[in-house]
Amino acid sequence: MGAIISIFAEKPSIARALVKAFSIVYKLKFKSRKGKTRYNYVFESTISNHAIRFKIEKDEYRLRKDDQLLISSVTGHILNYDYPPPFDKDTNWHNSDPLNMIELVPIEIPIQKNMVSHIEEIGTASDVIVIATDWDGHGESIGRQILEIAARSNKKIRHGRMHFTSTNPNSLKKAFETQTDLNWDWIKQVDSLRKQDLRMGSSITRFLTVGIQNQGIKNRMISYGPCQTSVLWLITNRFLENSNFTPTKFWKVSVKIATLEGPLFLDWKENPVKEEAIVDSLITKLKKVAEGIITEYNEESASIKRPLPLDTDTLESECAQFFRISPKQVADIAERLYNNGYITYPRTESSFYLEKDLTSLAEKFTSHDEFGLVAKECIALEGVLNPSKGRFTKDHEPIKPVKAATQSEIKKSFKKTPALANQAWNIYSYIVWRFLATIHSEATVVNQYIILNAAQEEFIAKGRKIIDLGFLKFYKFRSLKGKELPRFEKGSTHLIEAFKHQGFTTPPPLWSESQLIREMARLNLGTDATRSTHIETVQKRMYTISQGPRRMLVPTALGMALYQIFTQNSEDLILPEIRGKVESWTMQIREHEKTPEDVDKLVIELTTRGLQRMKANHEEIFSTLVQSIELMTGIGKILGQCPDCQGNLILHQGKRDSRFLKCSNPLCEVSLPLPKKGELTAIYNENCRICNGTPLLISTKSYTWIMCPICWTRKAEEDRPWFCTDCNRTDCPFSGSWEVPSPEQHLGNCPECGGDVLLKFDQQNTQVICSKCNRTWKAPNLRKGTAITLSDPCEKCGRQTLSVIKRGKKPYRICVFCSLFFFQE
Repeated sequence: MGAIISIFAEKPSIARALVKAFSIVYKLKFKSRKGKTRYNYVFESTISNHAIRFKIEKDEYRLRKDDQLLISSVTGHILNYDYPPPFDKDTNWHNSDPLNMIELVPIEIPIQKNMVSHIEEIGTASDVIVIATDWDGHGESIGRQILEIAARSNKKIRHGRMHFTSTNPNSLKKAFETQTDLNWDWIKQVDSLRKQDLRMGSSITRFLTVGIQNQGIKNRMISYGPCQTSVLWLITNRFLENSNFTPTKFWKVSVKIATLEGPLFLDWKENPVKEEAIVDSLITKLKKVAEGIITEYNEESASIKRPLPLDTDTLESECAQFFRISPKQVADIAERLYNNGYITYPRTESSFYLEKDLTSLAEKFTSHDEFGLVAKECIALEGVLNPSKGRFTKDHEPIKPVKAATQSEIKKSFKKTPALANQAWNIYSYIVWRFLATIHSEATVVNQYIILNAAQEEFIAKGRKIIDLGFLKFYKFRSLKGKELPRFEKGSTHLIEAFKHQGFTTPPPLWSESQLIREMARLNLGTDATRSTHIETVQKRMYTISQGPRRMLVPTALGMALYQIFTQNSEDLILPEIRGKVESWTMQIREHEKTPEDVDKLVIELTTRGLQRMKANHEEIFSTLVQSIELMTGIGKILGQCPDCQGNLILHQGKRDSRFLKCSNPLCEVSLPLPKKGELTAIYNENCRICNGTPLLISTKSYTWIMCPICWTRKAEEDRPWFCTDCNRTDCPFSGSWEVPSPEQHLGNCPECGGDVLLKFDQQNTQVICSKCNRTWKAPNLRKGTAITLSDPCEKCGRQTLSVIKRGKKPYRICVFCSLFFFQE
């Protein structure tokens, strides 16, 4: 039997890409069989009639007839760091002191035992193991884990390392034939950082979680992660700056002069000023002189630089901004585009093309219906020989397309997740346009600058004349601001009209997800591969939420509580600068400036100091956390009356985040289950027409609905109304069969004539009209999925308000007389 060469990819999709590539370039036929795990198949091929040569470092190898080539995969890390019992995650947390965990030496344990068996089985039979994991620090660490597990049962096994940034056949062929060794400096750095994350995260997580559980909050974990809490600090700190901002007045002065093209405004050089008296004095002087003289008119040629080759942070931040999705979704879609061979590896910090000539790549797009004309221009302009240049790093090449694809091809590759298909095409086309912009020509403009002197003060206008749009002709992701100004002769005089403008300073804007990616990169917080994950994690843990189409980030009550706890007790454990320092310590391992033991000592001191401060103030910390959780989840809130004894129905939380209403009467056993997700609000101004209970409004990010918890639990018939929209009662405004009430309803006295103001419904229209003077007021119209009822009096005028509940929207009350909105808390 011949030799066996086994290749391990980091994920199943890359293993399939390797099989496809080797089938093309080496004409191999593969058979597949199931491995020890569900998704990690083994693909086998026997060399039949030709030799395949490859190198590992300086050693040459040759696959001859009857040799076997095996391709399989893992699924990310095989081993994870944890502590030995009783400090491991599966042991009762109440039995260990978190302070004692900090100095322990972590051990590696299997994440899936089947995966270890999968590698051992293949490793035992193999002569050479080839590591084909991602070309980054974590990929190197996963490769080390694969090699160590395989070597347990085969001490003589040799290994090689494939380096590739694209899954196209030629790239994989080259990577296989020119292998190197694992990068052990990268491995030491990544493994040290993983240990420090465990050391800091597990001890503080256990301290906080056990504390709230002792206070009665069961089945909830307060998770601490060094990177995630630094992201929380950025979001909350900006939210507080925005909320606590006090606007201040400022004033500006401008003058208007007449030109043949229309009026031109020039701004005072000292704008803005905080003292109105200064502005008033200048306005008076300007009115006296009534004219000004042009003292300077300059035109200067300039170029608008092409965008730099694409790195990960730019990809995630710009696509999140342009396409209104989260950076993590961008990263996941880009990963799939890479796995399917459409783009190069999407995790890189480099913005410098290594190729000196990009003609061959541009030629792939010349016949494309959408990109073809621009690709031909790039070649004709010779931008392929002189692309834009950014930062050079040693990891990966910039992100760029690998092959030309149509929208239908992209959609076909996403057929299992059709909801992502359109966004996948958007991201792919963005990457192609970005690549073409880097090899096209720069835009050429003439910048104009005018200075007018009036009353011994200078007024300035700036303009821009476009000579050649260059790459901006097609690159819609960047706009060119500025308009062309008319020419002026130096020394010419013009009649002027002075204007005074008042404004207010604005608060710093909340962070959007796309802006936060850039800020994290600036602070060196996380890596290009993990920044989007950290932003998603703080939302999954309910520390922050994103709001609106721009996905602006704000802290929740729990996030605010954690921010206050850490900033008041142990700021070193939450500040982004400190997290950046820990990452820089581990990076110094890669540069041989520190040893892993040096980093261990520094992090142990940092974590011990912070946790000791928190333990000294543990009572206040746990009380603050419990209050924030109750406020955020509504635990303990009264949501109606018991149908049996008229006691209060109080919201409780059970195992695995289940929720239920329980009667406050200790002798009563009424318990009503509720949906797990959604914010709960009692609607006290209406009763269920079936059981007379209090309806509940359930609100999620994308939908709202109403239900009666008593009917939901007790009406056990098959046709029971699960939710109010399923109910067939015609006399309830929340029912799906509600008939618009015909009787007129009284809202109050008319503010003009004192007559009765009536609420009327005419089919789908709502009318508020005075019965005496016929004056009308605007009111929300009645539509399908909308309920409008009379509600509490207006706090301002005392007349009845309208309660408006729309499916999928937040409920509110409105006073049609005062045009005041009252949003339901």
